[in-house]
Amino acid sequence: MKKNLRDRIMREHRFIAKCIFQGLTIAQIAKKLGCSESTVSNRLNSLFKKYKAKNRFEFIISVFGQIIENQKILYNKIEVENLKLRKSIETLLQQSQI
Repeated sequence: MKKNLRDRIMREHRFIAKCIFQGLTIAQIAKKLGCSESTVSNRLNSLFKKYKAKNRFEFIISVFGQIIENQKILYNKIEVENLKLRKSIETLLQQSQI
């Protein structure tokens, strides 16, 4: 798949996900996107498959679960970097006292 097409589909997926979070129907999303309802339905099914969801509710829960998990990973990386920085500062302080 060409990069431009892949990027366009990813943007559509994000837009459709936002619309789902807002409670819009497939018809309303199609109108906003300027495409057919079947295109929106296909994209939505693709999103459901990606997030292992059977319906909109499971999709929303799965997306928010992933967001929370990503935040935990980011937090842990920050904590690791903070520990490294503290150790470096302690080492520098110890060396300056010699």
